[in-house]
Amino acid sequence: MGKITVFIMALFLVLLAGCRPLQGELSQAGPKDTPAPAAAESTPAPESAPGAETDGGQRDTMLTEEQAREKALAHAGLSGGAVTFTGAGLDFEDGRKVYELEFRTDTYVEYEYEIDAYTGEVISYKSEAAGQEQSGVTAGITADEAVELALGKVPGAAREDIWEFGRDEDGGRTVYEGKIVYGGFEYEFEIDAGTGTFIEWDREAAD
Repeated sequence: MGKITVFIMALFLVLLAGCRPLQGELSQAGPKDTPAPAAAESTPAPESAPGAETDGGQRDTMLTEEQAREKALAHAGLSGGAVTFTGAGLDFEDGRKVYELEFRTDTYVEYEYEIDAYTGEVISYKSEAAGQEQSGVTAGITADEAVELALGKVPGAAREDIWEFGRDEDGGRTVYEGKIVYGGFEYEFEIDAGTGTFIEWDREAAD
């Protein structure tokens, strides 16, 4: 009887020892808490700086009329105190806004300019001396000198870029007139043969 009791107790202990790991495994197999995904941080869109270029390549800030005047005067080699503006306004030229400016010097040389309202580019310009007859003017400049004067107003142009040139009479005075084609533009000029003064200077895009 005592041996049977000892055997049963030993068997009970063995069974009890085998059940404990199983219970531990069951307790560890429970669902684990899954941390919630962190919310994505939003990145603010960059702001455009004032005056920055748009996707189309054009600046979003238009020049003022005063800035356009300064561009024209700088191109003509004149200062504001030496001229009088007779006209100024905005217009459309080939799908873009331009400033149309007119001014004259105290020597009555008149200028007309078209300035791109956004880039400040000189689109076209023209200068012309007021029609005044001059008498008593002796032999002035030669044809070669007139050519050099005209080329001097078109940096980079050479004699082969002169397409037309000749001597003529205009309003009782002798003039040299011609055309330079260079850099995608045509320049037509008329120079007083007696004084070397530019009577007319016109620039436009070549066809």
